[in-house]
Amino acid sequence: MAVTEIALLRLKTQEASSSTKTLLQRAQKAQSEWSGYPVHFARQIEHSNYFYIFGGWKTIAEHNGEWIKSETNQKLLTELKDDVDVEWMFHVETDPSTSSIPLDAPVIAVSRYFVEAAQKAEFDNAFKNDAPNLGAHIAPFTYSGGWRIDKEGDDEEFVLFSGWNKTEDHFGFAETEGFKEFAKIKSIIKGAEIKQVRLEKWG
Repeated sequence: MAVTEIALLRLKTQEASSSTKTLLQRAQKAQSEWSGYPVHFARQIEHSNYFYIFGGWKTIAEHNGEWIKSETNQKLLTELKDDVDVEWMFHVETDPSTSSIPLDAPVIAVSRYFVEAAQKAEFDNAFKNDAPNLGAHIAPFTYSGGWRIDKEGDDEEFVLFSGWNKTEDHFGFAETEGFKEFAKIKSIIKGAEIKQVRLEKWG
């Protein structure tokens, strides 16, 4: 089953040096050629020295085994170790070949919802019923979501990607009638982490 990779990395300096950008571009190209899927960097708006990797893999085993252990990847990690830390990485049940992340949007919200395992079906039902309110508000941009596969502990995690024209629009959604319906999800979850990002080319 093809999966979407999401990873959070931290620059050890506020801005990437030209040599770090070159290494990141090399890593992006190498991973894309290996996996057969595009790889995108997205800079966090709230903390600009954090950035995400969005990628795709045919299987988790191909990523965690073949690619991570490969000589190419290990060499890149060694070259980047003084400039970049990997905070975390996991895989989501969304098909990377279908542009499930709204990459055409100026701002992308990455929302992580933490759910008790016993509440997973209830969350799924609430999301199915209430997400159209979000979709109507963000059009022409889109949204998609999926469950984290390689989870930690017993709880579940749902990751939602949504596209926005600007950060103010995202914040403004909380004042709309549509949000009142979508916010019913809050009664089901244990917690949430919501960040906003912009695509970063490191050019």
